[in-house]
Parts: sequence; structure tokens; C-alpha cells
Amino acid sequence: MAATVAASSGVSPEDVTQGAAAQSVTGRFTRPDEVADLVVLLASERTGNVTGSDFVIDGGLITTV
Repeated sequence: MAATVAASSGVSPEDVTQGAAAQSVTGRFTRPDEVADLVVLLASERTGNVTGSDFVIDGGLITTV
């Protein structure tokens, strides 16, 4: 996606990626290990009674209420 946006706007894909990441609260994209950690937690007995929940792992990129 960054390459497509970069080609149409005349900037490098790296600049597009950095700009998108900078818009999140944490200033970076989510790492795969962070997603894996949540999967492990949700698959464990610790969350055996969790139902109907949404977990957003985006560093605050999408504002939720």
C-alpha cells in the first residue's frame, strides 16, 4: 500500500510508512509479537470467561469509544 500511495504522491514508500505510523498514539505500527501475546492470553485459562469482546491492537491509530 505504501508503494502505491508513494507512486501517486511523489514521495518514498518509507516516508509514507513513517507518516502513517506517526499518526498513531504510540508512533509505530503493531509488531507481530504483540498480536501473538494477545492470542496467547485469549487462548489461556485466564480469559475463560471473556465473551463478546473486541480487542483493537493498533497503537491508537483508530479512535474508539
